[in-house]
Amino acid sequence: MAKSETLNYTVISAFNDKQTNDLIEPGTLYPADQKRANVLRAAGVIAEDDEGQSLPKPSKTDDSDKDKVKTDVPAGGDSDAVDTAKS
Repeated sequence: MAKSETLNYTVISAFNDKQTNDLIEPGTLYPADQKRANVLRAAGVIAEDDEGQSLPKPSKTDDSDKDKVKTDVPAGGDSDAVDTAKS
């Protein structure tokens, strides 16, 4: 593993991220490179035996789905809906 490779580590103790100032809760996956992971291990916020998990790779379908317009429902709502307003 290259030192600059970023992996996800499972947080076991809450801490404030010094880089983002966010509270990181136990049970969340925290992305870090090897150097940062060593600091977090020493601080006791990730498990000593946590070797990290690969970050998910974006799939090609994720990018193409952003540009698609949903056409399942006609503009103005569902034409089969019952009008429940009473006059």
